[in-house]
Amino acid sequence: MKSTRLAWYFGLLFAASTCCAQMYRVTDLGTLGGWGIEAAGVNASGQVVGASLTSGHWHAFRTAANRPINAATDDLGTLGGIYSKAYSINASGQVVGESFTSDPITFTVHAFRTAANSPMNAATDDLGTLGGTYSLAQDINASGQVVGGSTTVANAAQHAFRTAANSPINATTDDLGTLGGTWSKAAGINASGQVVGSSVTVGDVNVHAFRTAANSPINPATDDLGTLGGSDSSAQDINASGQVVGYSTIDATGHAFRTAANSPINAATDDLGTLGGTFSFARGINAFGQVVGVSTTVDVAAHAFLYSGGVIYDLNNLIPAGSGLTLGDAFSINDAGQIAGVGFMSSGSRAFLLTPIYKAFVRPPIKADGSSVFKAQRGVLPVKFTLTKNDAHTCTLLPATISITRTTGETPGLIDLISYTASAYSGSIKLRPLPYFRTTGCQYVYNLPTSQLEVGSYRVDISIKGIYVGHAVFATK
Repeated sequence: MKSTRLAWYFGLLFAASTCCAQMYRVTDLGTLGGWGIEAAGVNASGQVVGASLTSGHWHAFRTAANRPINAATDDLGTLGGIYSKAYSINASGQVVGESFTSDPITFTVHAFRTAANSPMNAATDDLGTLGGTYSLAQDINASGQVVGGSTTVANAAQHAFRTAANSPINATTDDLGTLGGTWSKAAGINASGQVVGSSVTVGDVNVHAFRTAANSPINPATDDLGTLGGSDSSAQDINASGQVVGYSTIDATGHAFRTAANSPINAATDDLGTLGGTFSFARGINAFGQVVGVSTTVDVAAHAFLYSGGVIYDLNNLIPAGSGLTLGDAFSINDAGQIAGVGFMSSGSRAFLLTPIYKAFVRPPIKADGSSVFKAQRGVLPVKFTLTKNDAHTCTLLPATISITRTTGETPGLIDLISYTASAYSGSIKLRPLPYFRTTGCQYVYNLPTSQLEVGSYRVDISIKGIYVGHAVFATK
């Protein structure tokens, strides 16, 4: 979480080397039969949603977990018309997006939400509107709450909406309002019901990003996130901690941003930078603060990026060389680090799913489900990880780093434990006879000093080449 908080990283003290920069394997998702393809979202299981051309028309799709599109099973159909697109999917396999209805005259577009792992059902999945003729669903949370934008009565305005769980749009309760102007649209929702998006401010001149309180409408006094210094901003996604990502104008261009938890945009700390060009746009964030999006490079090409551990990476440098695929935009990242997006080959546009090659798994005494609670004065907590490569256990442990984040307590954020280490062990790092973070057998081991940790919750992140590959979650009391 990028701010004035201090980050602490210890490199492994053992001899090892990596042969290449490859960190992801690539799944080409194919199409529903046409040449055009878009991938917009990925859930915890690795199911990807988006839209693909069929016989001249766009149709929404949802893949099986970690599989390319199967045209026979993955076409979600429409609400009765000829067009649909999917934008998000939750862990249950419910999909949301937009579709033409059966009205042959107006070609009305309505938001939809499917049942879990089911095609679109025009009789049950049309979410309706806030009173106008148009609606669009952008995101869905685990409870089945849906957010997006809809026109109001007589199409007088467009407002952001948030539905109740697994319910259609209710114009009386679901209109989130605006930041003072006549237009707003919601783009993301977390499990708590916090919503982010964009709205015009008073006077309908500028557009600003917003983040609501849980299950509340937009409050202009508290929910305007501001900008990186320019006149406009747009929020695209939010994680469980309340971190928001999106885009803001700055000088003559615009940059991606990521806020601190439940905080406005801070121009001094939240600018994610670029891949060398002048422009970047953040589209998705996971629970660990990893961000994906698109940025221009030095040669003005648009490339997909990953922001992880305080560094922005060109994803094209992290996939196999010679693949023939250029990753142009990344739209979504799940908590396992899988990324869905769109690229291109000489044959045309391609949707992709990136899956991390390396995964680290926490070992006892810390439980993998995050339920472990330890006494703050226990002295030392062994934090242990094993490693897999392409889903197979390996004892060839690559150089790695550790970082520690306090997620709840008096002072949440990345913490500097160098002083904790010196105090707990009454000596400097150089005088310690054993490495603080080392490999032993087929495990990474870090003996975390806990004697001075606050009561609260913590997350230990392990990274290879700066990319998170695993996490340990625990609490102290």
